[in-house]
Amino acid sequence: MALKPGLRVSQTQRLALTPELRQSLAILQMSALDLERLIASELEDNPLLITESSPSQGTPGDYQYALETVAHEKTLSEYLCDQISLMRAPEKVREIAFLLAGDLTPEGYLPDTISSLAEVLGTSTDLILRATALLQKCDPVGIGALDLRNCLDIQLVTLGEAADRRKIITQNLSAFASGDIDRLSKTSDLPKPEITRLAAILSSLDPYPASSFTQTTAQALHPDVSVSLKPETGLEVDLIYSATSSLTVNAELHQTARKNGPVAAQYVREQTQRANTLIRSIEARSKTILRVSAALVSFQHQFFTKGSDHLLPLTQADLAQTMGLHPSTLTRAIAGKSLICQFGVFPLKFFFSRAVNSNTESDARSVYVVQQAIRRMINTESPDQILSDALITSQLQKSGVDISRRTVAKYRQCLKIPTSAQRRRSKRNL
Repeated sequence: MALKPGLRVSQTQRLALTPELRQSLAILQMSALDLERLIASELEDNPLLITESSPSQGTPGDYQYALETVAHEKTLSEYLCDQISLMRAPEKVREIAFLLAGDLTPEGYLPDTISSLAEVLGTSTDLILRATALLQKCDPVGIGALDLRNCLDIQLVTLGEAADRRKIITQNLSAFASGDIDRLSKTSDLPKPEITRLAAILSSLDPYPASSFTQTTAQALHPDVSVSLKPETGLEVDLIYSATSSLTVNAELHQTARKNGPVAAQYVREQTQRANTLIRSIEARSKTILRVSAALVSFQHQFFTKGSDHLLPLTQADLAQTMGLHPSTLTRAIAGKSLICQFGVFPLKFFFSRAVNSNTESDARSVYVVQQAIRRMINTESPDQILSDALITSQLQKSGVDISRRTVAKYRQCLKIPTSAQRRRSKRNL
C-alpha cells in the first residue's frame, strides 16, 4: 500500500497553561516587594483597577521588621579597625594603626614610606613601624604592606616558609615570572624540585590583598507571614499583608464607560477582565503561601517553640508530597518569601535542610543544627586548646552524629571559620 499525504482529524488530551494560569504561577513566585511593584504598575496602566490604600501601606511595622534584618555593609577600613581594636597594643599604636587602615591604596598598600608617614603624622618612625606591624597582622593577609615584596613576604610568613626561602622568592620575582627554573636553581643552590615548589607557592599569593575583600550588600527581608505563640491557642500563622484586600474594580467607571459606545464597552470589558485576573492570581498566591507556611510551622513546631537547635531535617519534595502539591508549585511558593517569629526573620527556604546521619533514626539532625554545634564548639574553645577538625568530629560522634572529618571541614568552610592552625595564630595575637 502506497503512502499518500492526507488530512485526518483526531482528538488528543494534553496539558496546556492558559494565560491566566501562567500569570498566577508568575505572581506566586514573586517576592512581596516585586508584587508591590507589579500592583503599582497595574494601577497606573489599568484605570478600572483601584486601591483604597497604597500597597506599600501594609501592616504597621512591616518595613521596620525588614530594616532590622539588614546588616551594616562594612568597608575595608572598618573591617580592619574592628580587628585592630581587639589586638593587644598601646593605645597610641592602635590609634596610628586606625589612621593607616583608613589611608591605604586601592591595592591595600601603605600610601608612603615609613619616614614620610612619620613626618606627616608628626610622630616617631618607631611608632609607625609598630602600628604597621599591627595592621599587617589583620586579614586579608598582606594588607598594609610597604610594597609588593613586603606584601608577598607577609603572606609567605603566614604560610610558614623559612626566611631563606622567602628571600629567594622576593629577590628573584622577575626570574620566577619568566619561569627560568634552571637559572634560579644555579643562583640559589637549590634543587629544581624545590624551585618548582616555590614557584607554585608564589603563583598562589595575592599581590593585591585589598581586592580579596568583597563587600556584600544585604537585602532587606520583607516578611510575608507572621508566626506567633499564643498561650491559649498555640502557634498561629497569619499573612502580614494581603495585597488584594485593597484592590477592586472601579464599578462607577465601569458603568459610565459602557454607555459611551461599543469601543469603550470593549475596552472596559478587557480591562475589567485584566483586573479580575490579577486579583484572583494574588488571592491564590496568598492562600498558597499561607497553606505552605502553616505546613512548615506544623512540621517545625519545635523550632518555633524551643529555638534553632530543634530544626528538623526536611526536604521540599517531602513537604510537597505531604501537602499534595507539585514540587515546582512549592518551589515557587517559598521563593523570596520569609516569615517573622519570636526568634527573628527567616526565609522560608531556611526551614529546608538535609539530614545528617545519626546513630539512631529517631535522632536525625539537620545540617544547620550540626553546623551551629560546630560553631559553638569553636567559639568556646580556649587559646590553649584549639579544636582540630578531627577532635570536633570525635565530639560530634560521641553526641550521636555519624559524621566524617571531611564533612566537618566542609561545614567549617561553609561557616567561613579558619582552620585550627589559623585560629591558633590569630588568638596568639589577641
